Amino acid sequence: MLKYLFLIGCLWWPGMLFAQTDTITDNKSLQEVVVTATRNEQQLNKVPIAVTVIKKEQIQQMGAMLLNQVLAEQTGLFVTANHGSGIQMQGLEAEYTLILLDGEPLIGRTAGTLDLSRIVVSNIERIEIIKGPVSSLYGSDAMAGVINIITNSKNRIGQTNATARYGSNQTLQLDAGTKIPIKDGVFSVNGNYYNTNGYTINGQSTPSVSPFKSATGQVKWQQDWSQHWQTTISGRIFNQQYKSFFEDTKGRVNDNGKEDDANASINIRHTINSQVTQLLRLYYSRYGTDEKMVYEKDNSVYDASFFTQQYLKPEYQLDWTLNPKHALTLGGGYIHETLEATRYDNRMAFNSGYVFAQESWKPTEAWSILLGARFDTHNQYPSQLSPKLSVSYAVNPKIKLLGSIGRGYRAPDFRQLYLHFNNAAVGYSVVGTKLASEIINQMQAAGEIKSINYDLDKLKDLNAESSWSYNAGLQTIPWKGANIKINIFMNRVANLIDTRAVAQKTNDFSVYSYVNVNSITTYGSELNYNQVINKYWQVAGGYQYLQAIDNDQLKKVKNDEVYTVDERTHETRLLKRREYFGLFNRSHHAANLKLQYTNLVTGIDANMRVIYRSKYGFQDENGNNIPDIKSEFVPGYATVNLAAAKSFMQQRLRFQGTIENLFNYTDGKHIPGMPGRIYSIAVTYSFLHTIK
Repeated sequence: MLKYLFLIGCLWWPGMLFAQTDTITDNKSLQEVVVTATRNEQQLNKVPIAVTVIKKEQIQQMGAMLLNQVLAEQTGLFVTANHGSGIQMQGLEAEYTLILLDGEPLIGRTAGTLDLSRIVVSNIERIEIIKGPVSSLYGSDAMAGVINIITNSKNRIGQTNATARYGSNQTLQLDAGTKIPIKDGVFSVNGNYYNTNGYTINGQSTPSVSPFKSATGQVKWQQDWSQHWQTTISGRIFNQQYKSFFEDTKGRVNDNGKEDDANASINIRHTINSQVTQLLRLYYSRYGTDEKMVYEKDNSVYDASFFTQQYLKPEYQLDWTLNPKHALTLGGGYIHETLEATRYDNRMAFNSGYVFAQESWKPTEAWSILLGARFDTHNQYPSQLSPKLSVSYAVNPKIKLLGSIGRGYRAPDFRQLYLHFNNAAVGYSVVGTKLASEIINQMQAAGEIKSINYDLDKLKDLNAESSWSYNAGLQTIPWKGANIKINIFMNRVANLIDTRAVAQKTNDFSVYSYVNVNSITTYGSELNYNQVINKYWQVAGGYQYLQAIDNDQLKKVKNDEVYTVDERTHETRLLKRREYFGLFNRSHHAANLKLQYTNLVTGIDANMRVIYRSKYGFQDENGNNIPDIKSEFVPGYATVNLAAAKSFMQQRLRFQGTIENLFNYTDGKHIPGMPGRIYSIAVTYSFLHTIK
């Protein structure tokens, strides 16, 4: 415990407090170009929205292999382990954050979570993060924010590189890529192979993370045909296979599965003149899983399932610079999405269309105003309008104020509308709202239903979850080499979709479906600070304070309707208002600290990163749906990661060693995704080349 107190104390070191691990740059970084906030290229210091940028150099210095490792160290982001490694943002769970790859959505969510461990970081140029709803530009799933993963850039520098990394749990990663300049264009290709034996924590009988191997390939061709016409064609494939097992009453069951992800896109840009540009995008993606469980003893089938999702989206965008103070963005598109799976009776299809508009107005050098809205129409749920207003004011060259208000939404998914699942082993059933009435009536006619607890006609009308979000921030350069960012946020979410027991079966188990019920509120603040100490040393870190409240539950607590068990007397008593902690899996406090050393002359770079998370609720043991007793919480903890590298041969050859979780912190019951101390070593060889 003392070592963790010491590490936390480091976060309060004067002059270093509240820095941010994703901003280890000097103040020139404000001049870089970002695209996610406005859907077109804008200088970072001109955008009236707080954008976090993680650069390729920072990822390399960390020695990270997978995207979830990078995001886990960023202020205000928490990696969750619900059906994969998802990301929680501003207190909203993973299903509310949209993940983009080169501006296009990645599909293949399980229970709302897109597993970030599917994405290797070797060819990532930068990552742009926007917190708060961006549904005004990107529609559904962008209620908490957007993470845009941007791969190889269009610079004309040819480069080839290869990396081999080996570490704990017999983890091997092989990576190679090349970028070839061609006449008026660039062609790039990258390949990655990842293999690990997984691990088991605290002597558990089954693997905490099963052995798996994956391969990723990506190609991109960017071509300027003339001053007016440019195209970008890209494609990506991903395949992962895993082997696991678990114990059943009849013996060991072997669980073998595979996962495939493929997408392709073509962008055609037409620059009509210096004021008008139009862009046509066509994007297709396919995601599938195939899983088979068999008894080891006789190879008989325990269970088998498949899942196939396809996504097609054509889109048109027009950017029109009316004059130096006004720029207009208009666009629209169509989405066709299909799903076939074991747990769905038929092939399901969603069709939706949308239009969006955005006005960028700069009335003076100090003011920047961004006003936008998007209208989505859908064949399965009511239409949605998502407006947003963002404003920034530069008090002087060193102080900038920002504020925004916006509406976000998240649409009901296939699972919530069309799922049809019967758990024969346990006895319960889960049905989507569109099928619930018909299926339960059929079960009732067959004598399988004891009672109906909900008006089945109301289940058909499931609305999208929606939110209003408010952000206010300050960005300042208080002294030489320093950069401070402050943001205060609030999200009010309505029509939250929850699982409810709508009927009871004659076997005394329930039939579950989905309903719009309570609302939640999340609010808090983030404080980030980056400091250049000298030409070799930099320090950075961040802190987030968060409250996440179930408004209906809190009202019940205030009305003396919620009970708990006194941990001292073991007697039932009313839960006090000050004992209400909030939603599960949310920490009130989180912090990070990074100390970086870089010497380009000697080719040495090294860093230490400290990540702290305070306690959070894990499970409900006393039936009041609130984390309120000690055994329901995950204790607060801190981890330390180290990385050091040395370059030779004019930066062409690089050796790196990393240690993750230096003090070997584990909690197999609550955090199976944290394997303890992990070592790795890597060697990279790269060289520049020019092909005429």
